Amino acid sequence: MAEFCLHDSDQYYLSLSEPPKRFDPNSPVTNVFFDDTNGQVFTVRSGGVTGVTVNGLDDSKSTSFRMEDKGPIISIKFSPDHKVLAIQRNVDAQTPSVEFANFKDLVPTNVEYSHTCKWKNAKILGFVWPKVNEIAFITDYGIELLQVFPEKKQLKTLKSTSFSCAWFSWCAQSNIVVLAGNNGALLQPFSLSSSNITKLQKLELDATRPVVERDVFVIRLCEATWCAIFRHGSPSTSVSGPTEVCLMPITGGNGILHILKTGLVGRFAVSVIDNLLVIHHQSSQTSQIFDIMEESKRDNNTANHLPIVSGVSMKPALVDGQECPMYSGNWVVFQPDYIIDARLGCLWKVNLIHSGLAHSLSKDEIPKVVGALLRRQGGNDTIYRILNQLVTNADTHLVELSRVFDEINSVYRKWADIEVARNTAGQVVEKGSDTFPVLISQTDMCSHVLQAHADDKYLVQVVTAYLSSLSLHNMTVQQPVAEISVRTLVTRGASGRLRSLVRRGCLGEEQLLACQLLSLGHFDPAAAQLALDMMCRLKAHEEIVEVLLSWNEPVSAAGAARQCGVWGALPARKVLSAAKVHGPAAFRALYHALLARNERERGSPHFLKGEQCEIYIEYYKQLMEDS
Repeated sequence: MAEFCLHDSDQYYLSLSEPPKRFDPNSPVTNVFFDDTNGQVFTVRSGGVTGVTVNGLDDSKSTSFRMEDKGPIISIKFSPDHKVLAIQRNVDAQTPSVEFANFKDLVPTNVEYSHTCKWKNAKILGFVWPKVNEIAFITDYGIELLQVFPEKKQLKTLKSTSFSCAWFSWCAQSNIVVLAGNNGALLQPFSLSSSNITKLQKLELDATRPVVERDVFVIRLCEATWCAIFRHGSPSTSVSGPTEVCLMPITGGNGILHILKTGLVGRFAVSVIDNLLVIHHQSSQTSQIFDIMEESKRDNNTANHLPIVSGVSMKPALVDGQECPMYSGNWVVFQPDYIIDARLGCLWKVNLIHSGLAHSLSKDEIPKVVGALLRRQGGNDTIYRILNQLVTNADTHLVELSRVFDEINSVYRKWADIEVARNTAGQVVEKGSDTFPVLISQTDMCSHVLQAHADDKYLVQVVTAYLSSLSLHNMTVQQPVAEISVRTLVTRGASGRLRSLVRRGCLGEEQLLACQLLSLGHFDPAAAQLALDMMCRLKAHEEIVEVLLSWNEPVSAAGAARQCGVWGALPARKVLSAAKVHGPAAFRALYHALLARNERERGSPHFLKGEQCEIYIEYYKQLMEDS
């Protein structure tokens, strides 16, 4: 049983977008196609004669039109600007070609043309649009990159490269295509950018274990492009075993190979949500989440990962007011986060529910989940909820709370270092500060967490843990945190802990802190003495004298003034006022000291009229008469 459950959290951490985008389902007279570059569903009825409908989550790009039925369609996609429609048909007897139709304002202009592949005997496996007015034919002979001139109804070959290809996988987010050669024993990536075809480093595979098309995905994750390969069973034996996902870097990724351990067997699919890799498993009807940015042990540039939390099902989705079958065999998953059920006629996006990550955890997993939320857009609200619950139950979760503080402050420290480097002349900063989706400052911690727990029983332990974490990460304690921490420690009778924190450097020695300690002197005299010691180290001598006078300690104030060289400037009236309260003996001693000072500095022992000491002169005379 879980040892931590975030109050009022969702039991699911993944959901399908609501409502789904509806389209005419697949049927004997209707074919359904998906364009993952534009995120659109094409429903083609009767080969297009009775109509083609284009739907996507962006309603402004939806349209419908009719076209002539020239044969079965394999693929149909708009250019990124929706001005050209490309259609590939299954016409085995004819020369391989792709048809084109020009559009204006999502309406066909009845201008149609076609282009034949440069390799006459090639088979077109598919086509992609790398950019506006550029299309690439992927064939079993290689890649042909062409420029489209819609107004001229022509295409011009820009580049081509030969490669014996069985199938391909395309990533629209990075314009990288991976071609499979040698029956899946070789994977060769190419970049289709800047009107060029660039051959990238081939991916080294086990020659004895070729891959198949359904087990290979090209994805964009954490500012890098990866080839995700599902490896089923044990690589060293023929015995079936749990499936691992191998993330091989294509561009970026610092050359690190990531192995994701699912612990499951069967059919899988992949989604990418906010730099998280989601592995969907059909037979168990669960989805697992992996975060390759988490710290992990590396062995020969290989990092192994387990799911952030245990796999659970996606939140049940409603279609026409009823729950639809989840993880259906009719589902098709597209990159980065689309799911289509062609039988139901539904298009969804997969969404992350932040609070669901903290719904059912062991105590040890809490810091890991907070670390993951710090790397997610919008994760701060759930982090604050976790923090507040941990603080409320600090008696049983203090260790986990301390580790959560370390996760938060580690991220903030990295961000601060980058900002310093960015503002330092001559510094080159590779990682931008915008790569930190969630930053929790000391002010945020006070306003969202600590201030709400001013009366909590274990607040002393909480602020001590937070101050220790700030010190561990070499972060100066800022005024809001210092104020609430000092007030908590002094008023709760923990001055010994306060002195220890100051001695260890967890609380920096600042005049504002010393002043606050002084203001709390009526709760604990030790706090006031700590403030004086701190002021002395800060060489705030004049302030020390003022404090001692305010405490009606005139003899100590005079001694401190002499020691720091401000005795000559100390107002006589202030000294005599404090001395009168302190007692006759102290008053007489300081009165004589001030007379001697006057004699030495002005050649006369008398007080000046402007010093307003008349009442104290009279008081001195009365004391002398009484004695």
